[in-house]
Parts: sequence; structure tokens; C-alpha cells
Amino acid sequence: MVLGLGAAAVHAASNAVATTASQAAAGTSPVSRAASSPGFWDQYGSLIIWVVVILAVFLFLWSKGYLVKIRNYVEETKEELRKCSWPSVDELKGSTIVVMLTIALLGAFTVGVDWVLSMVVRLITA
Repeated sequence: MVLGLGAAAVHAASNAVATTASQAAAGTSPVSRAASSPGFWDQYGSLIIWVVVILAVFLFLWSKGYLVKIRNYVEETKEELRKCSWPSVDELKGSTIVVMLTIALLGAFTVGVDWVLSMVVRLITA
């Protein structure tokens, strides 16, 4: 029953496509050219809105002097980062190993304490 309805729907759709194609070839298409192609606003409306919003935000930030403050912040940050002492590759590897071992030990400790406490609770409730 359902399969028969599905086949009928496919047949009707293919007939509609064939009819529309033959009408378009004959130049008697029921769909007008204006309705088939989107207008300028439909194509570029959202882009224009976003450009206006971004421009407005930029002009507001520029007029209040925030862009200069942001530029100065970035320049000062770069200068401070040049003053930092960065670890060598060997120091970085050593620190990574220390962190990994510490995490493993902390995890093992947590599992151990959890196991002990669960055994105590089982003894109390049994």
C-alpha cells in the first residue's frame, strides 16, 4: 500500500517536471523570469547590512579612540613577551615529564582513596 503511494507520487512528480520542461522549451513557462531569479536585495541584502554594521562599529571605535588603545596594548604585549625568558627544548621536556608523573600519582592516589572508602562503606552497610 505505502509502496504504491510512493510510486504514484514519483510518477506524478516526473510528469510535472516533464510538463514544465516542455512548456519552458516552448516559451510558455508558467513561472515568470522575475519570480525565478532573485532580486538585488534578495541576493545582497544581508551582505550590505553586515558591511554597514561592521563599518558603524569601526567608526564608533575610531571616534572614541579605542583603536589606538588596542594598538598600544598589542605593542606593549609584544614588548613584554620579548623580555620573557623562554625554556629550552630540554627544559620543556623535563617539565612535561614532571607534570605527567604528578598527574599519574594524583590519579592513583584518588583511585586508592576511593577504593578504601568504598570498602569502608560496604563493611558498614553489609
